[in-house]
Amino acid sequence: SDSNNSNRNINSNNNNYRPPSAIETMLFVNVYACIFLLPLAIYTGQWSQGISVLHKNPSGSMAKGMVLLNLSAAIGQIFIFVTIHIFSSLVCTTITTTRKFLTILVSVIMFGHVFTPLQWSCVALVFGGLYLGIVSKFVTGGMGVGFTKSTTVGKMSSSKSLKKMA
Repeated sequence: SDSNNSNRNINSNNNNYRPPSAIETMLFVNVYACIFLLPLAIYTGQWSQGISVLHKNPSGSMAKGMVLLNLSAAIGQIFIFVTIHIFSSLVCTTITTTRKFLTILVSVIMFGHVFTPLQWSCVALVFGGLYLGIVSKFVTGGMGVGFTKSTTVGKMSSSKSLKKMA
């Protein structure tokens, strides 16, 4: 009877499980990064160097710039997490890679940067591979290359069983 009670407790705990939202995931990742990196920055002396640079700039323009940089990074991070949550990681990868491609084109056009044929072929390979992945998703009915309904269902059922075990 003790094992039946423990099984009931495990099952009732699994029913209360809710995966974290995109914003909660971002918060947990950033808190972990602070917990991990702040002591490391103090140990290596980078923290004190950064504080001294801020004190050398009494106008506060550097602090304002840091706040704006971090604010824009946070907004970008929110867009990434929300895009993955609402759409998929493939859509997010497509958006970010397309943005990078456009940045390369703007850099070449506006600033006169010159690419060698090898560099252009590498750019074409990266973006060609990305867009072939997108096309294959549509051709195979949303499952990607090499997946069948049985392997997808098998993966989903195994992930569900892992959640039950946790």
